[in-house]
Amino acid sequence: MKRMLSFSLTTIALLVLLSGCPWFKPPVPPVDPVEGEEVIEGELPAEGESPEEGEAPLFTSADPAQRGVYDETLDGVPTPDAGEENEGGKESRELVEPDVIRRAGNLLYILNQHRGLIIADLDGQRTLSQTPTFGYPRDLYLVGNKAYVLVSYAQDVRLDEKGRYQVSYGSRLYVFDVTDPEAVVSLGSSRFEGDLIDSRLVGSILYAVCSNYTWYYPEETDEPIETASVEKSYGDTWAISLDTARPGAMSQVAKVKFQGYGNLIQATSEAIFCATSDWYSDSTAITYVDISDPRGAIAVRGTAVVPGHLADRFKMDAWEDVLRVVSNTGWNDRKTLITTWDLKDPDTFAQLGSTELESAAGDTTYATRFDGARAYIVTYLTVDPLYVVDLSDPANPQVLGELKIPGWSTHIEPRGDRLIALGVDDEGGGRRVMVSLFDVSDPGAPQRLDYTSFGDNWSWSTAYEDVKAFTVLDNAILVPFSGWNYGSGGYDRLQFISYNRDRLQAQGYVDLRGSALRALQYGGYHFAVTQEQLAVIDASDPNTPRITNSITLAENIADVVPLKDGWALEIICRYDSADSSVRAVNAAGETGQEVLLKTSSITESFLWNDTAVLVASGYDYYPEYNSFYRVYLVNVSDPLSPVLEKEILVKLQPWYYGWWMGYDMVASGKQARPGYYPYYYYYDPSPTAFLAGDYLVMRGSGDRFDRYLGASSAYQGLAVLNLNDPDNMTYLGLGDPAPERVSGDGKQIYLTYRKTLATSSGNAYRCAYYLSTLDPATLDESARVNVPGIFQHRVPGTDILLLKDTQYLRDGNLKELLRSGILSENKFSLQDSVNLPSYGTQLALSDNFAGYVGYIYSENSDVPRDTLLSSGNDKAAEEARGYMLGGIFVNAKGGFKSHERKNVGDVWCNLLGVRKGSVFLSVSGAAASQWNFNEHPPEHVTLFPVMGYPSKLRVGKDTAYLPLGYGGLASFPL
Repeated sequence: MKRMLSFSLTTIALLVLLSGCPWFKPPVPPVDPVEGEEVIEGELPAEGESPEEGEAPLFTSADPAQRGVYDETLDGVPTPDAGEENEGGKESRELVEPDVIRRAGNLLYILNQHRGLIIADLDGQRTLSQTPTFGYPRDLYLVGNKAYVLVSYAQDVRLDEKGRYQVSYGSRLYVFDVTDPEAVVSLGSSRFEGDLIDSRLVGSILYAVCSNYTWYYPEETDEPIETASVEKSYGDTWAISLDTARPGAMSQVAKVKFQGYGNLIQATSEAIFCATSDWYSDSTAITYVDISDPRGAIAVRGTAVVPGHLADRFKMDAWEDVLRVVSNTGWNDRKTLITTWDLKDPDTFAQLGSTELESAAGDTTYATRFDGARAYIVTYLTVDPLYVVDLSDPANPQVLGELKIPGWSTHIEPRGDRLIALGVDDEGGGRRVMVSLFDVSDPGAPQRLDYTSFGDNWSWSTAYEDVKAFTVLDNAILVPFSGWNYGSGGYDRLQFISYNRDRLQAQGYVDLRGSALRALQYGGYHFAVTQEQLAVIDASDPNTPRITNSITLAENIADVVPLKDGWALEIICRYDSADSSVRAVNAAGETGQEVLLKTSSITESFLWNDTAVLVASGYDYYPEYNSFYRVYLVNVSDPLSPVLEKEILVKLQPWYYGWWMGYDMVASGKQARPGYYPYYYYYDPSPTAFLAGDYLVMRGSGDRFDRYLGASSAYQGLAVLNLNDPDNMTYLGLGDPAPERVSGDGKQIYLTYRKTLATSSGNAYRCAYYLSTLDPATLDESARVNVPGIFQHRVPGTDILLLKDTQYLRDGNLKELLRSGILSENKFSLQDSVNLPSYGTQLALSDNFAGYVGYIYSENSDVPRDTLLSSGNDKAAEEARGYMLGGIFVNAKGGFKSHERKNVGDVWCNLLGVRKGSVFLSVSGAAASQWNFNEHPPEHVTLFPVMGYPSKLRVGKDTAYLPLGYGGLASFPL
């Protein structure tokens, strides 16, 4: 028996669920809880005086930091290119290869990874429109006044009739009317299944080839099985045709399917050749798909099987009814083979001949290019042989000449009896980008006439993978390259090279924002297209080319600060140039002046009165490594003209948090198994910076502080900046014990401490939490009071605090609770508790409302009931597995007056934030959604796709903003 799990490559998602060590089998507590309760310990009357630190704690919690540290004996110990593609004269229809740019006169159509279809006016040097597409943009075609955009990894997120998110994956074709380039009109889209491998436009028919994987695993059995059957990958590939002659009513004309995961195609106007590799047999099947019908009918004809595998599409070529293939066999006996096949009868696909490049034994094939009756092949192991192969007699391919040189070539552009090759210069142990010029006028004695290399010792080119980024003009070669050095850090550049029949000359270069995808010449200028910019380059002196204009295509909107009167301050971070800028925008399209900041990493942002407070992290390598914060104060009283008022260096290493792994020695008793066992635990992500009244508080590490809490030395502490007097900075060391969490409520600083307690007889580690407040003006700390959990939020205008606690279930697993209570001078009065769905539940709080998202793992979840003051709304009913979305309102006494829950399904959800009873989510990283918990049951408000990944929510008076990085800025009306 075999069970089958089928998935498309477009759906690959990684979900890491760390709930403790995989070898951990928690012990059962010796005493059962009170009937009807599942949570162990920490359950106390609502009223009572909490002890101060040093006394026996009344509130205790499961200690996630000690999880996995336990005594374990051996008893029960768990085990831890169209022109060259068809030159036979059969083309009756024009074949157009896919690309990410198209030029029509002065208009440049750009398919941008982050923003979709962008149309730019090259004469006016400006963008005219931007039209979003959802998915990974792949191919762009332009037919008359219609633009066709193909995307892969397209996720369609929807809400089903049960109110659960569903997502379907596949590829999509968008059709746009671009008659008016400033007002592009969508004519609709068509979805098709699978991962888009490649496409071609032939005449009016658009052909797309898609694939998916199907993995087969045997069922577990005690019976002997054949080793080869343990795991095997099959797959399906299909080709579809769509008629572009009817863009308003576009439908699929035909579809054919064949076995194998096809990842390479080559095409003529008559056929598509699709290569599917079988790694188990070390062979590749090449299927002939007949596309000769101009109306779009397609048919699968014959299949040729070649030994080994094909590295790229240039290893296949059809010419004069012959298919020529260059393949590489596996590593055990690595060979390079040239095989030819007769295409006169595509159903039989008879092999004509095969030749091995004998001197290339052990080599890997790199650049390959067919040019009429010749093939040029580059292999590499320690040197770069260039082979010239005569294919004029396809039944008897002959190696005419061979040239061995250092390095290797990745792509070849034939120019008559000259070859221009892009490659890698490996001399001196480095890897520099190289361009070579070869003379093949005498095929028996090829020569390299010249070469030039550039970049630092480790540099690379996007054209290694995307050969269309390598631009060969009549008198110049334009090569994108990237690298890194200690002086300038990372860089992306476009190199200019002049050439003639005998020489290459590297000239100047320009620095770009992002790697160049394409370069072109128009109207006396050169243009370079990256994902971030369209650079206008004056290369009248190629030794000193210069960028005369930079047209923005996409910017990294890292954050946004809502301002007054409907304005919002966009924060744009640029890593290549190591700087950032801020500018104000509004819904009417007005844009303020930009303020440039010398940092590329702004981590936190706030609005204090009429000042935007921006916190950046940075580092220096020289004279020694040092990291620090930098604070920028920008006056935004006039959004159209913001002013940088002050820049402040904070001598504190930025605070980092997240998953930590530790090792603990386990050795107890005669039968103990000693050794180091890893355990994982999660530190609640304290904010790195926050406002406390008129003070900016930053957490970090350092070795010098002005004052200390708890000890005379510390490795971590706070930098507290008085915003009314920004020259006044105080560094406060947080001595031993350092707080578990540092946070604020907008006025005060809250410090939560964790104290590990002795293990119980059941080996379940426990801890006690203590909470104190810190006055930001005086830095005086209050008494540390025992509380049931980690401080999260204070309800404004009240003394009600909300905390997140951890307890053990009967089976020893961890469970989280939301607690509410009132903190007085020396006691904490617990008011209410409610169970959260799972350990690691995401929680967001605002005013008197808490929203959460947590995953329930089983259909009959072991969800304990409330353990203190049940609000009566937390039903421990059976729930289907999935993400549990919840909303809780807090009443004036600190009780949870309303608690609604909604299972929104198994699609991954991320909590973005909450506001006035609304919960905002990111769904599958592809859509944003809003739920209203003021309604009973909770009401779904909106769901819309986004081009970037939303990671945070910023709330203004009437609008909630979602910064999407390079995807731009999305918003919810409130």
